[in-house]
Amino acid sequence: MNILVTGGAGYIGSHMVRMLVTGGHHVVVVDTLEHGHNQALPKSISLTEGSVGDRTFLDSLFTKQPIDAVIHFAGYISVEESMRDPKKYFHNNLIAPIALLESMEAHGVDKIIFSSTAAVYGNPQTVPIPEDHPKNPTSVYGLSKWCFEYYLSLFDRQKKIRSISLRYFNAAGASLDGNNGEAHDPETHIIPLGLRAAMKNSDFFFFGTDYPTVDGSCIRDYIHIEDLCQAHMLVLDALRNNHGSAIYNVGTGIGITNKEVIAQIKKETEVDFPVAVKPRRAGDPAELIADPTKLKKEFGWEPKYSDIATIVATAWKWHKTNPNGYT
Repeated sequence: MNILVTGGAGYIGSHMVRMLVTGGHHVVVVDTLEHGHNQALPKSISLTEGSVGDRTFLDSLFTKQPIDAVIHFAGYISVEESMRDPKKYFHNNLIAPIALLESMEAHGVDKIIFSSTAAVYGNPQTVPIPEDHPKNPTSVYGLSKWCFEYYLSLFDRQKKIRSISLRYFNAAGASLDGNNGEAHDPETHIIPLGLRAAMKNSDFFFFGTDYPTVDGSCIRDYIHIEDLCQAHMLVLDALRNNHGSAIYNVGTGIGITNKEVIAQIKKETEVDFPVAVKPRRAGDPAELIADPTKLKKEFGWEPKYSDIATIVATAWKWHKTNPNGYT
């Protein structure tokens, strides 16, 4: 298939591009490079720099390139920043990709996979969280993603575009070969931040240790980047075979506390770096654990690399050889 990957030079997008290329697909990558890295892409891939909110740019792209389906990763991801600058998040995560849908419709592209998030649920009423759990996002980030899910449902009801939204829990780790890893700027994710603290033997900061959890720190469900991308491959094939619009959780169903993650990082790196505590970040739910039964049952998907030891080990392998990220 001919696949357009938006945000394809980012952390998840670049891993996805590599898997698509390996699977024999023709891939077109669009990225603003605001947070992405051209160096993360395979050498065979040419990146087209541009925004999904630029309708003129998109129309030109769809006219020049045969596209069968879109995988949409382009979006802002910081919970904390979304609470400080909601306008930025609604524009980039909702308004801009509406232009993408309109251009897709105009050019007869009728399949899209959307990179959504567990943040749509907010503080869960039941754990693990099923897809039909009430939506009560505690952050603007989560709300912006939920709003776009709803907009996708409108396009489906009008029989214009079929979509599958994948609600990620905590994507983590690096490629098994050590050639592709996580490098955000600024970095907000616990595992790369913990690994940086280990490399420099500097302070790691916990944001809140007074949550109503077993050890007072947040609980999250970590999904290895390779397992996450494999889920995309399965639903892409389903869309190709006329699967209807749907939404799936992508997680393991196992919760790990922040303190347990830091303990695993210290074990893997053999560095007992200092840990300090800061107040909770606005918008952070106490506990997010997926119920991935639906994805497993329908597609036979099973995470292979998502235990915390493998996640941290693969991330450490990449960070050791790329201490400054992509340079």
